[in-house]
Amino acid sequence: MKRSIEEIIVLYDKSNQGKTNTLRALVEVLAGSLPNEKGDIRVVIPNYRVKKQRKRVNIFVTTCGDTPFIIEDNIRFFNGKNPDTLNVPMFIFENGCWSHIDSQEQLATYDASICISACRSNGVGVDAMQYFMHAHLSYTFVSMWVRLSHLRNVLNVTKTKKKEPDWGKVARELKKMIDEKFARKFIL
Repeated sequence: MKRSIEEIIVLYDKSNQGKTNTLRALVEVLAGSLPNEKGDIRVVIPNYRVKKQRKRVNIFVTTCGDTPFIIEDNIRFFNGKNPDTLNVPMFIFENGCWSHIDSQEQLATYDASICISACRSNGVGVDAMQYFMHAHLSYTFVSMWVRLSHLRNVLNVTKTKKKEPDWGKVARELKKMIDEKFARKFIL
């Protein structure tokens, strides 16, 4: 069965711009901690309270998005199906701690409300993301395509060879954008 996802937020840019670091920082801002795992992750944060609303939503986040194959797997993950690329660990944040998602049944119990994914903009990444969203999801309201380098410029967060940018600052701004945009949908 195809899911009807309320929002998909795509953080895109060319390679080595900090998409993974930003999304890992976003997970930490949303959940208060990160899974004890290096590299790419797929996570479910259930019952996230939208700012100034009584509505609680489930947020799915994937930090990977370099190839069309991985992008399609991200959409499968959003749709409650086990991805083919099982080398990317899946976690869920419940009762204040992280645990592995061990089965498709466990993953399928959570309907995705907000899905956030990285996507490489060079090559066919953006086209693949659009194609697989339409192919695998019954209805998608794509709220935001966020170019990471533009967001960093607006926030005056620079990346140099000697200094890593403040990914937390970028993640907090992204969280603020999510809260404000998503909260407006529930105002009567």
